[in-house]
Amino acid sequence: MNNMNLTVELLKVLGSPFEVFTVPIGQSKVVELSKVSEKNRILFFYLHKIDKKNLGKLASLYKKEQRRYIKTNDAIAQVSRILKNANTEHAFFKTIRPYKSTTVDLDIIVFGERKDYMKSVKAMERGGYKLVARGPNSITFWDQEANIGIDLYEQVAVSFITYIDKGKLRHYVRDIILPNGKYVRTLKPEADLATIIAHSIVKEQMYTLSEYYTFIHYLKQMTIKDFLSIIRQNNITYAARTHATITALLHKAAHQTIPEKLRQMLDVVGEDNFEKGRIIKNNFETPHKYHLITVAKSLTEIAKGKETRKSIPIQLARMLDPNISKDFFKKLIDHAFRKAY
Repeated sequence: MNNMNLTVELLKVLGSPFEVFTVPIGQSKVVELSKVSEKNRILFFYLHKIDKKNLGKLASLYKKEQRRYIKTNDAIAQVSRILKNANTEHAFFKTIRPYKSTTVDLDIIVFGERKDYMKSVKAMERGGYKLVARGPNSITFWDQEANIGIDLYEQVAVSFITYIDKGKLRHYVRDIILPNGKYVRTLKPEADLATIIAHSIVKEQMYTLSEYYTFIHYLKQMTIKDFLSIIRQNNITYAARTHATITALLHKAAHQTIPEKLRQMLDVVGEDNFEKGRIIKNNFETPHKYHLITVAKSLTEIAKGKETRKSIPIQLARMLDPNISKDFFKKLIDHAFRKAY
């Protein structure tokens, strides 16, 4: 069976918040589709969706992922409590998805000035977290209990290059309640989706079904006008157009429909036929690697932003350091050639 059928079949099995029907999964396909879902970073969502009777040999994997899910939510709540007690203005982003998911790290943006950021770093150290890595715009701590990294961001950036202006996200923060009953601060759907889209194209250079389901579920909750305003303010219209086009294409392939809100969005931003053609040619296989032309076009548009313009000369100057330039190009090449996260 080719990959188009596997991707589309998985989408049919998992369904859509815009469609009533899902396709039952045959026992012979359970393991095969679990591999596709794992590559696309939606393994727990997939295992959770399947009827428990059908899990078979995947039952123990489901239990393991469920424990990870509970630990992740407890880790989020604990970090949130520490940052709230330290009185730092912050929000989780790209972390709490609108469907059941596990993650490899927690991402938190700290608003305000440098001093606010350093205050949050000290609060994490006082909270007993071990500092494991220091980047140009972020610091990584380690949660031993949940076995998960915690990335504290001063800027939403790749290396030294800021790709989203955090000041423009500040008004899109909300409190949500986790499954464990704890309240945490996260970005509103419109802003969270915008950061996920930018991150997907600029940093990961890849579209996975985890982005597809984030997009589809957030569509239900968000205001299109606010989303369009955020992508314009942050110069990520091209990235959003590409992302929305692929999402609409996959939804149509699986369910023969395009959600009305997604149509409205595409009417405003237009469609990207370049990546659409590539994904059709690749038999709808996901994860889908973005072409370097798409990444370059996105970066060119993002470079119009004030914060990004300020950060580019810093990146170029730092590239004179052979260690930084070596690490930068190694990561760039790794991202360019890998097939999955």
